[in-house]
Amino acid sequence: MTSVPRLQFGFLLWISLACTNGVCQSAAQAGSPVQSATPTIHAPLDAQLTQQTPAREAVKPDETIQLSLQQAIRMALEKNLDIQLEQLDQSVADFSVTRTKGGGTPRQINYNIAETPVGQVIPAMPLLASTGSTLSPNGIQPSGITIPSSYDAGHVLEGQHSLSIAQTPFSAGARVPAFDLNLLGQFGWIRRNPNNALVTSASAAAGDTAITDNTLGSSTLLKGFSTGTSIQIGINDFVQSFYSGRSSAIPFTHPNVIALITQPLLRGAGRANNTRYIAIAKTNKKISAAILEAQMIATVSGVENLYYDLVSLQNSVKVQERALKAANDLLSDNRQQLNVGHAPPIEVTRAEALVGASQLALTQARALRDQQENVLRSVLDPQSLNTSNGKLVDIVATDELSSPPDTPQPPIAELIEHALEQRPDIQQSKLQISNGERAVAGSANARRPEIDLYGSFQSRGVISPGLVPVGGDPATGAPVVDTIPTGGVRASQLFEAGVQFNLPLQNRVAQADFAADRAELRKEELRLQQMQAQAAAEVRNAVIALNAAKQAAQSAAASKRLQEQLLSAEVEKFRAGFSTNFAVIQQQSYLAQAETTEIAAQAAWKKASVQLDRALGNTLKQHEIEVNADTTKAKRTR
Repeated sequence: MTSVPRLQFGFLLWISLACTNGVCQSAAQAGSPVQSATPTIHAPLDAQLTQQTPAREAVKPDETIQLSLQQAIRMALEKNLDIQLEQLDQSVADFSVTRTKGGGTPRQINYNIAETPVGQVIPAMPLLASTGSTLSPNGIQPSGITIPSSYDAGHVLEGQHSLSIAQTPFSAGARVPAFDLNLLGQFGWIRRNPNNALVTSASAAAGDTAITDNTLGSSTLLKGFSTGTSIQIGINDFVQSFYSGRSSAIPFTHPNVIALITQPLLRGAGRANNTRYIAIAKTNKKISAAILEAQMIATVSGVENLYYDLVSLQNSVKVQERALKAANDLLSDNRQQLNVGHAPPIEVTRAEALVGASQLALTQARALRDQQENVLRSVLDPQSLNTSNGKLVDIVATDELSSPPDTPQPPIAELIEHALEQRPDIQQSKLQISNGERAVAGSANARRPEIDLYGSFQSRGVISPGLVPVGGDPATGAPVVDTIPTGGVRASQLFEAGVQFNLPLQNRVAQADFAADRAELRKEELRLQQMQAQAAAEVRNAVIALNAAKQAAQSAAASKRLQEQLLSAEVEKFRAGFSTNFAVIQQQSYLAQAETTEIAAQAAWKKASVQLDRALGNTLKQHEIEVNADTTKAKRTR
């Protein structure tokens, strides 16, 4: 071994020590811990994930997008389709409030939350060189290298889950009035022909036997109030049209004025009962805002996870590139040694096998990195994937991984209490229960008997006896109009007042609805307890995972340092003539494994931190993002 040329030894030594100045140390030195909240977020509006090119202009292959984590988050908030869908739901919630103010029922809201895809990760690597079997003195065994599928639906498809704690809708309850002012009218022409009259010409008056042509006109104004009061005011010429013996082309020559007012005393009475749909719709608006916040948390957390996976895969490619370079250098050196007769042919064969295995590992690392770019792109700007006249540009994540700091963790009980107060899924569940309580109150009111006071006035006619409909249509809020009579005694003025009632002697439908609604409300309360228990379990598991990931990252860093020492010792042995260049390269390969393990461990720690922030409901706060439900925009708090 002492016959190895000094120049060749120096070159080999430089190669074996190259990793100590590689990406792992540069990441630890230049990449300080990534801050979860920075003073500003720069929206990369000019940095598109597609590149529009003229027909005759080629795109340079080295054109890339330098993308920081905060830029990726801002891009997702602006272009992610799941967030845009939830923002549209805010408008639906606004329209629902307007609908209930007119007397209609509130529209359903969307409770679904879309999760980001899983993405690609670095394959598992051994922690210490002694457990690795990639390189051995007897041969090359690439057992740690696998070829992934070119398409895995689990890595690119999104999952969804619902935040709704209601499985069965509540009953409609007591009907509410039509709050919107409605004007109804009818205008037409009517001919009266008394040829088939039962009276004789001798006993009939001249007006009874004459053919008349008249205009028909009617107009009614209807309005309901939150107390349950309903008012109808109208004017018509029915008496003139049907009973006059003279023709008239002018409506309302002898108008008949009608006024009707009703006030329920039990069923349908009370401001709280009649405005419950408005209160439910306003609460739904708050629920929709909480769901938007939950969707933003899911998206931002997913972007962070996918971004850190991309960083780790980029670093993994650099490690494999250095490993391939070291394998090629070993092959070149062995060929030189073979040519001068200092090495047997089997050493060249073994080096060639090592180059093949290293090339395979590099191909795998690059494929995973490229797939991860597409997964991240599908979350940041999904429309960039299907542009017909654009070329996708490569994404380069600029934020580096770092080692976990030694910061104390707050008590677990304090973290759980914080999560139950901050998490939007817990908040919106409590709001759902408040809506359920309003629905139960409405079904309780529907059990009461219908007893109404009413009063009416007509200037030239009578009101047919019978119950006066109270309230509006439960689905649309449209008024239920009392039929205006077209006949009867032609009194000059008529006043009427009294009490109308509808007493269901069994009322089993309303009783059953009320009992079922109370059971449904109790189920929602139990589901809220389940969600709170699940949130506490998520916090506990996230803390355990973070501590485990932190220890794993520290162990991986220590293993890498030990492997560096083993490489340094092997180099010293090689320098003293007690080792071979193969042994040096072998330790170099083990160091590449240790570096890859450290990268994966750092990424796992970062993702565990992201998961803890999500479990606590701190994701948006960490990035200084707030949800403005009025403008349906995400903006910075400062």
